[in-house]
Amino acid sequence: EFGEAKAEFEKAMECDAYNPTPFVNAALAVINTPPSGGAMMPDFAEAVRLLEQAIKVDPMFHAAYVQLGQMKLSMATDLSKAREVIELYDKGLDYCRTPEELKDICCMRILTVAQIDAAHALHMDSLNMQ
Repeated sequence: EFGEAKAEFEKAMECDAYNPTPFVNAALAVINTPPSGGAMMPDFAEAVRLLEQAIKVDPMFHAAYVQLGQMKLSMATDLSKAREVIELYDKGLDYCRTPEELKDICCMRILTVAQIDAAHALHMDSLNMQ
């Protein structure tokens, strides 16, 4: 079903390349599609590409910043990569349209900073607990 949904979102992207919503929805379909062909994980690189394209299409699209930040934080291999998520949220803060969007991205930024600070205090090299 997620594969079918992604195909529909791709059609929507072709119909209106300046609408960021189908890019975000396609990214979510990608990460929720069970891996196939021997893959162990969803295609996170494709999902990141789609979310980055959503921001390129509309730099003020709050949902793309939130989803991309969460995804990049979960994929961060070290604390410097995790810090890049803070920079992404800082960029998103510049484009908030409403107080609710501002609050949401501020909360995501605060949580990210807290995770990085805790990892640093615990002498961890990454956010990965394994």
